[in-house]
Amino acid sequence: MSGRTTRGFRPEIQALRALAVGSVLLYHLWPGTVRGGFVGVDVFFVISGYLITGHLLRDAAASGTVRLSHFWVRRARRLLPASLLVLAAVAVATLLVVPLSQRAAFLHEVLASTFYVENWSLAAASVDYLAADNAATPVQHYWSLGVEEQFYVVVPLLVLLLARICRARRAVVLTVLGVLAAVSLAWCVRQTGDLPGVAYFSTLTRAWELLAGGLLAAAAVVAPRWIRQVLGWAGLAAVLAAVVTYTGSTVFPGVAALLPVLGAVALIAAADAGPLAFVARLRPVTWVGDVSYAIYLWHWPLVVLVPAATGEALGRLDRLGILVTTLVLAWISTRFVEEPLRQLPRTLEGRRPVLAVVGVTVVATALVGSLAAAGAAQSRNAVDRLRDQAARIVASGDYRCLGAEVVGHPECPDRGDLLVPAPAAASEDDGIDYACWLGTDGTQVKVCSYGPTTGARKQVLAIGDSHSSSLTPAYQELAEKRHWHVDVIGRAACSWSTGQQAHPARVLRETCATWKQNVADYLAGHAAYDLIVTTSRQAGRPARRVGDETYREATVRTLREAWESQIARGTEVVAIRDMPQARDDVLTCVERAGGGAGDACRTPPSRAFEGYDALSAAVAATPGSALVDLRDLLCDPRGCTPVLGNVVVYHDDQHVTATFARTLATTLGERIDAALARLGRDSRHG
Repeated sequence: MSGRTTRGFRPEIQALRALAVGSVLLYHLWPGTVRGGFVGVDVFFVISGYLITGHLLRDAAASGTVRLSHFWVRRARRLLPASLLVLAAVAVATLLVVPLSQRAAFLHEVLASTFYVENWSLAAASVDYLAADNAATPVQHYWSLGVEEQFYVVVPLLVLLLARICRARRAVVLTVLGVLAAVSLAWCVRQTGDLPGVAYFSTLTRAWELLAGGLLAAAAVVAPRWIRQVLGWAGLAAVLAAVVTYTGSTVFPGVAALLPVLGAVALIAAADAGPLAFVARLRPVTWVGDVSYAIYLWHWPLVVLVPAATGEALGRLDRLGILVTTLVLAWISTRFVEEPLRQLPRTLEGRRPVLAVVGVTVVATALVGSLAAAGAAQSRNAVDRLRDQAARIVASGDYRCLGAEVVGHPECPDRGDLLVPAPAAASEDDGIDYACWLGTDGTQVKVCSYGPTTGARKQVLAIGDSHSSSLTPAYQELAEKRHWHVDVIGRAACSWSTGQQAHPARVLRETCATWKQNVADYLAGHAAYDLIVTTSRQAGRPARRVGDETYREATVRTLREAWESQIARGTEVVAIRDMPQARDDVLTCVERAGGGAGDACRTPPSRAFEGYDALSAAVAATPGSALVDLRDLLCDPRGCTPVLGNVVVYHDDQHVTATFARTLATTLGERIDAALARLGRDSRHG
């Protein structure tokens, strides 16, 4: 998304910038219009790779070297003023309008973006199963700037090395860049199949897109006009095809990224013979190209912060307002920040101008980073205080009239607007015991044990994905109160069944399948449990099909096979129907609504019960198993509440808080008893 860094003005490149940023803008404001508008970022990568590599090669050809300090100072002078301005504005706006529950996360991302490592921050979060549903942050679009800046660090060093070794001869440069691009593309395809989230954000898997532009610059071949005309129209068709036909379900980047990338390469190669050369004559188009960098910077913070400030989803007028505001802010920041500062100092000859730019850059970056870090620390401390308040209430053991404990107890007192945990701290109220929890890369069986080791009334295993492990506080209470020995085994995105789950990432499919086999081996070598309790996400990954069966049939079959292997040993199996899913903004809604959140933040049934209820179907198909349903505690025909008995039910849109899980223990135990009683009657009558 860099500026004009080439010899001579290329209006068709400005038009290509306008096409790229327009695609991104429409995708974020009206995603239904151009569902593949996210490929505008890939077009930007090609442009940047072309312009920057061309600049470096011309510098090397003219002087026999690359003046690294001058190059990096020019990049800083061009990119940092607007970037830091937006980050500072976002940090201040976050402190003013963003609910406390999201403030620290937002500011952490501002800090990562300040130092251009946002792409790696998002890549790390993409492999964290429990962070997958985190709210979008106002600076997550800085991931692409991070990729570019990291490219700007490595490629100048590479060109300098080639200049020293072989005076950057074209054949050598093309060979080196081609090999690097091929390796990056191959790794991109592999990673997209293994870890698509990492592949999307990683510099290593995106470098080939910038190198594609670099290869075009290094080739420096001008084809005949008719060939360039063909290239131009073919390139435009390729980019538009990706914009129009790609969707959020497209496996991307991978092989799919070739279409917009090669299309962008063809459009640049077409130069003044392509279709964009005509479009570039239109002043509005070149104006958008001129301010495209600022448009990209400003639009996404508004998309995220406007609903944070209003507490309402974006409406039609909101989106139009964001569009107009983005264009105005882009013009102001370009005209009065970027352009004036780009010229200061007017010359970079000598040490003093270079050191001046470096000094100002370091100070400005430190100021924005300090603002974000201090705000994040302050927000974290506030959340910690609220979390400690909730912990004291729970530690007292006096939660008989909190949460699920209020159901059927009309004598419970009215606690007014009290909410436990405080909504701003609810995301921290996680019931998973990480001593027996595996992430998406785990395959071994880890067990946590609660209750007596000898003389227990019942040997129980609770097993499943994160929805099962979130109920660990309830299992702990049952172990203590009923003198049960309860083992807990949990693994991210992996239900207790025999089949491989239909996850798009190969590595996740295979590690989950390995874990399931290890669980089967563990159970085979362990004395039979009296009772196994299991649950898993209703809207989660189904089992992969075998033969002509449907995904639903495969899911039920593989659940039944796992259960029957233990029922045959005398174990009773109880499946807990998955808790209703909450709305995406459940915690911010509860934080805003306070004591009225029980009604104001209800989730409609269409969302609450989305997905196939495979557990209920599997129980119906498996003799020796029974179903426990807790949904009636939260739901009525109007939908499902996120607050029950003054307790915040959810710590994200699908996992219950540890506090609520703890209050479920009595009801869960009673309903397990009833399910086992039904199971006993059914077996006698069978």
